[in-house]
Amino acid sequence: MVRFVHKQLAYASVCVVTGLIALAVGIAVNGPVRLPGWWFPLAMLGWGIVWGLLSTTRLLKEGDLPLFRAAVPIADSATVLSAPAQSRRTLLKFYGTMFGFWIVVATVLAAFEPLAAVFNLFWAVDPLMRAERAARWERRRGVLLWQGDVDQEAQPVPAGQPPVFTTPRRRAPNTFWARVGNQARRSATKVRPATVQRSASGTSQPVDRA
Repeated sequence: MVRFVHKQLAYASVCVVTGLIALAVGIAVNGPVRLPGWWFPLAMLGWGIVWGLLSTTRLLKEGDLPLFRAAVPIADSATVLSAPAQSRRTLLKFYGTMFGFWIVVATVLAAFEPLAAVFNLFWAVDPLMRAERAARWERRRGVLLWQGDVDQEAQPVPAGQPPVFTTPRRRAPNTFWARVGNQARRSATKVRPATVQRSASGTSQPVDRA
């Protein structure tokens, strides 16, 4: 299983990186593209942004809100969820293959028409919008969204249930920098503000209450 947000960001990263590389190759081969030729790709990007915004609302049945609400809470995350390293390997394997495919296709097309690379950027809009909406939904409810298959014995899932699950949000790790930040915040709360009184000369002098 992988985090829903991580999956969307990985998809968007593949589209953006392959699109930029293909665009650079296309411009290097064919030279700079004049502005009139950019109107159609820019319109496509604008439509992608509008569609991405609509997909995060209730206006579309395919929106993510019903999917998030239907997520099943996982009873025992230790036995159901895969390890973080395994999740990363799953993402790298799938999107690494996808990256290799897209970089070849996009570069070949951009060598003939540089504007073809913009379509890769268009496909990155929707996953970026979905990742932002999922992250905001997680923060408001204090949970993490996961996507993938689970063991039916450890976590029974009703038939027809979308493969989306939730777990409680983990606490921040007890790392060195986390401890330093906590100590700094505690020290700041102990500092009492000094009062200011005017001396006989009329100047202001700080006076400690202690």
